Amino acid sequence: MRSSPGIQWIVVVVVIVAVAGCPHQPQLPDVSTLTNDEVRARLEHSATRRQTLEGVVKARLPGVEGLVVNATLDVAARAPGDLSVAVRSFFEMPQQVLAAFQGEVVLYDATSGAPRFFRGPASERTLARVLGVPLAPDDVTALLLGRAPLEPRAPWPPPKVHLLSVDEEHGTYTVQIDRPGRGAVIVTARAVDDALVAAEVFRGDGRKLVSCRFDQLSDRQGVAFAQRISLVVKESGQELALEIQDARFNQPLPDEAFVLVPPSGAVVSPL
Repeated sequence: MRSSPGIQWIVVVVVIVAVAGCPHQPQLPDVSTLTNDEVRARLEHSATRRQTLEGVVKARLPGVEGLVVNATLDVAARAPGDLSVAVRSFFEMPQQVLAAFQGEVVLYDATSGAPRFFRGPASERTLARVLGVPLAPDDVTALLLGRAPLEPRAPWPPPKVHLLSVDEEHGTYTVQIDRPGRGAVIVTARAVDDALVAAEVFRGDGRKLVSCRFDQLSDRQGVAFAQRISLVVKESGQELALEIQDARFNQPLPDEAFVLVPPSGAVVSPL
C-alpha cells in the first residue's frame, strides 16, 4: 500500500524539525583526555589573569552564641599572597586591620577598646583573629581572586596537580593540588574558562579546614570573577558569606597597600 503525497510531506517536515529544530548543545573542551601537566598549565594560565582585587566586601560573619554579624570590609588582595583586610566599626572607623606582605603579618586590633598592635609570620591562625576563618593569607588571596594556589612556598618544591574527575553534565572538572609542607587543596573549575566554582582547603594531616563555593560569576574584561563567596569552617560548622561590591580587578596595587606601620612608641606584641 502506497502512502499519499500528503503523508510523505508530513514525514519530511517531522524529520527536518527533529534534526535541525532542536537546540544545539555547546561543545565543551574534553578535559578528561588531558594529562596532569596540561591541566596544571590551564590553571596556571587562568591564575595569571587573576592578579589583584581592591574594593568593599560585605561580610556575614559568625558571632558569639550563634549570632550572625554583618560587617563591612575594605579589602585589597594581590597574588600570590599579599592581603589587606580592614573591618569597619559601627561608626565606619577601622576596628581591625590586617596587613600581610611577603609572609609577614601586622595586625591592628581595637575591638577591646585600647588599640593594640601585633606582628608575626603568616599562618592559618592569622585570619582566624579577624574573620574567624583558619586560613593563611595566601589562601584567602587565592579564594578572593578565584585562582588555584599553585605557587611554591620556600623551601618546598612546587605543588603537584592531579585530575580527579570530570562532570560532563555540569561542564566542570575537579583537581587535587598537593602542596609539600602544607595541606592539599581541591578545586572544581568550569571546563569552558577554568573559572573556579568550588574549593576545599585541608590541613597537612588531611583534615578539612574550609569548604568554599563561588557564585554569581561576572565577566570583568574577559575574566569571570565571583561576586559572592561562601565558606564553611569544617571544625566549627560556622558559615561565612562574602559579597564583593564596588571592586576593581587586575589593577596595579602598590606595596604600600599591604604595609601597616605601627606608630612610633607603640607596643607591638607577637602574633
